[in-house]
Amino acid sequence: MAQTTLRLNWTASDGSVKTCVVTTDASGVSLDIGSGKLLANATFGENCPSAGTPPTPVPDPQITDGLDASELPSSSVAGASYTASWSADADSCSYADSNLPAAVTGWPTSGEVCSDAASCATAHRVPVVLPSTTGNYAFVLSCRRNGSDVVATSRRVMTVTAPPPPATGCIAPAGLTRLESAYVEFNYTVSNGRTTDATHFESIFGYSTAETPLRPFPGTVNLNQRVFLSRNGYVALQFTVPRDLALETVGAFRFEETQPQTSPARMSMTISKSCGDFSPTPTPPLTNACVLNNAPANGSLAWGYSPSNAALCQLQPGETYFLNIVHASLNAPLTTYCQGYCGNTIQNQKIGTQLWPGQ
Repeated sequence: MAQTTLRLNWTASDGSVKTCVVTTDASGVSLDIGSGKLLANATFGENCPSAGTPPTPVPDPQITDGLDASELPSSSVAGASYTASWSADADSCSYADSNLPAAVTGWPTSGEVCSDAASCATAHRVPVVLPSTTGNYAFVLSCRRNGSDVVATSRRVMTVTAPPPPATGCIAPAGLTRLESAYVEFNYTVSNGRTTDATHFESIFGYSTAETPLRPFPGTVNLNQRVFLSRNGYVALQFTVPRDLALETVGAFRFEETQPQTSPARMSMTISKSCGDFSPTPTPPLTNACVLNNAPANGSLAWGYSPSNAALCQLQPGETYFLNIVHASLNAPLTTYCQGYCGNTIQNQKIGTQLWPGQ
């Protein structure tokens, strides 16, 4: 019969009985004599079972051991190294979604770091060495599974800063001693003599009178300080250039006369990123302008925040340095000019027209 309607009862997976209505075309239902099967071209109405078994859905990828703060902290210093551990239930993983200001050893941002389920599931221990470039580093592990549009990610952002100068462990040659305190006379006046901290710049060159606060770098304008150093002793005065230091701020440390007069009027000074750095060859980006070697009276070490002036030791706002002073030649730092104590006067001289902070 043409357009035969069949009502087929069937049991769904939830146990309920449903009725599927099937309507044949004009050919109706026929019998296949050979197989004994009924044949029909038909359309299905509501409540009919779907044809075949639906495919099993592909599970989304998962990072089973992600990046955490104990492995990659939120902040660190350039040159530090860490070990990042991770594993994933995925078919491939990469670091390509990371955002790094500079290349990081151990963290390639091209290619895959695992390319099958077995290798991705393996526990990975990745040595990470931070570069010298500072900034915000976003370390991202991204994992994928074939047949899934989901991307599993684990992310850590680390702020990398320049390492601070060493508080201890100065690099002066063996045989030289850094003075933690020193006797200093203010503007040649014995009555103003005082014993003060000799590890920070402001304690000596930020002094004005006992009643006024110490001034941070560049300190007190045109201040004369006679710093007494013992035989084979030196001072390393740490200072930080103000972040808001005005462009074209310029000054100099000028070596004046010496006491006692029987001591040769010779001394050496360096500006360096390292405490006790008495190398005659400065470490870049500092230049030879940051070195005063075996200078006589009136020799000076000129500094400035003036990028166009190559004759100055260029100091960068926000950076920390040391003013290192010794009574010896940098070519023979252990051959001191001091038999007991040398008290040479150094002027914190202002140069140029740009006012110093607080002036």
